[in-house]
Amino acid sequence: MRWSLTHSTNQLHFWKMEEDECNAEIKYNEQVKSFRLTAGDKRLFFIERAGFLQNKYILRTEYSIVAGEVYPEKNWRSGIAIMEDKKSQYLLEDNLLALSSKKENFSLTIEVNDSNNLNPSELFALLFSSLRVLTKSHAANLY
Repeated sequence: MRWSLTHSTNQLHFWKMEEDECNAEIKYNEQVKSFRLTAGDKRLFFIERAGFLQNKYILRTEYSIVAGEVYPEKNWRSGIAIMEDKKSQYLLEDNLLALSSKKENFSLTIEVNDSNNLNPSELFALLFSSLRVLTKSHAANLY
């Protein structure tokens, strides 16, 4: 799997997942910290920072429903992501986004081009999109 930045304007970044099994695109809006994910269906998500004493980011749907949470460590390039009640570890290092879960027994590495220019919200948009695409493709393989 690979996320490629295909086009960039002042506030919008367009990402495309290059993978045979699944096609996904993200339109990330820096100004409002939102992203539109197109992966079979089209969804709009908002990323907001929450918590005073803890570092926490919340992912909300277009209907203001909490869809996920991220608990980054101090450097925000590693931490814990929770989506659909499933907890995963993540680490972004050397243009590779590694996802793993001991309980779900999976490990995945995704190449992210231009990862040095990512801010926390854009990284979390890529992280949540990867987890969403992964869970949808995994569920499709079960049936």
